[in-house]
Amino acid sequence: MSVKSIAVILEIVAAGFFVLPIFSNIINPGNIAGIIICGLLLAATIFHEKLIELIFGLWKYNSGKVLLLFVGAILTARVIYAFVLTFFMIKAQTDKPENPDAVIVLGCKVNGNTPSRMLKRRLDSAVIYLNENEDVVCIVSGGKGEDEKISEAQAMKEYLVDKGIDEGRILTEDKSVNTLENIKNSVALLGGNGSGEIAVVTDGFHQYRAGYIAESFGYDASAINAKADFYNVILMPTYYLREWMAITNAVSYTHLRAHETCADL
Repeated sequence: MSVKSIAVILEIVAAGFFVLPIFSNIINPGNIAGIIICGLLLAATIFHEKLIELIFGLWKYNSGKVLLLFVGAILTARVIYAFVLTFFMIKAQTDKPENPDAVIVLGCKVNGNTPSRMLKRRLDSAVIYLNENEDVVCIVSGGKGEDEKISEAQAMKEYLVDKGIDEGRILTEDKSVNTLENIKNSVALLGGNGSGEIAVVTDGFHQYRAGYIAESFGYDASAINAKADFYNVILMPTYYLREWMAITNAVSYTHLRAHETCADL
């Protein structure tokens, strides 16, 4: 089997990881970008002779050299950026709770009244931690989507109570629609004084962004990771690629927020 054939097979398999989530009604910037990237790589492999011919043709001209060097620098920078983000995303998953003021469970899709598979995994991890640390309060955070019968927070609270967690330990934040609002509204329930530690319960790939946002409000953030399963592993490429984009937006927002705060002073 030729190198070209092996490359084509690998690229088709990689594309499959981004296509498969669509059959579970998961369509987001992560798998859309992944499909586009795999498609471009596949085209470059299949038509590599013409691509090489084009590159050498451009290299004959100074303007072509500038263009090729510019494109090469952009692509290299993006690859390095992705590796750096992935390092921080993996590292954030290892920041275990020490003495949190509260556990915040970040919401995820609810199917009618029932937590989705991904949300159940987060809740099951929360149950384990809350049973082992009975003096810690829990905030369930998530609003109500158009296709959801109740808010994510309400569904999460009912699930935790069914699992034996004392209802008096659970605070609900049912207005948020994204991670930023999850954290912002949840810390407001704690008084929003910007001190102390919060343990965030979410999927591992999501921990860095959630922690970064929490720290922008002055809190130390630690991680309680949802248990991974085979289904979750299949979704990893989609969600990691989506997180790279979402983290960039979160960093941009926090810098803007800091600038506005300084301007107010």
